[in-house]
Amino acid sequence: MWYIFDMNKIPKLIIVTGRPGSGKTTLANKLGELMYLPVVSRDEIKEGYVSTFNKRHNKLPKETNKIATDIFFKTIKLLLSNNVSMIVEAAFQHKVWLPQVTKLKKVANVSIIICDIDAQVAARRHLKRGLKNPNREFYHGDNRVTHFRKTGEFLAAGEWEAPSIDVQTIIVGTSKGYKPNLESIKKKLKR
Repeated sequence: MWYIFDMNKIPKLIIVTGRPGSGKTTLANKLGELMYLPVVSRDEIKEGYVSTFNKRHNKLPKETNKIATDIFFKTIKLLLSNNVSMIVEAAFQHKVWLPQVTKLKKVANVSIIICDIDAQVAARRHLKRGLKNPNREFYHGDNRVTHFRKTGEFLAAGEWEAPSIDVQTIIVGTSKGYKPNLESIKKKLKR
């Protein structure tokens, strides 16, 4: 049996990003379910890496975050090179991602979704998540949680610069549900 494919099609790469606590993971997973796309999470790759050594994040070499990020991009490239469309989720670090996304634009139809929320609301969500799940400190060395446990003080949100790359970019408010809603986001991504 022969299959005829449109060889002009290229896979979709949907990047979901935002500051810590902005709702990236939840939005990425909901979109993945809605759009029937796998979700590749940089944090989950890091958790798998840390699990291999079974040592707290802060007991691993300083380059652990870079190693996890390199594995993340290798995974993305492997899937795209095999025509797998996907959603990827991570806290975008402009200087790290810009050269990577520039390369990925050559092999994928790239879109970015930025989870938009008040910085302090996101920081409180981030702290609440970390306090609820003490394993986050083990796997990620969560400074906000560590600081709160030591001092009882809330560590305010730091600076975060939204990505600015020449690709379709959708800003999604995540403070109360999603604005625009999931169906609207899906329609915009189908274009």
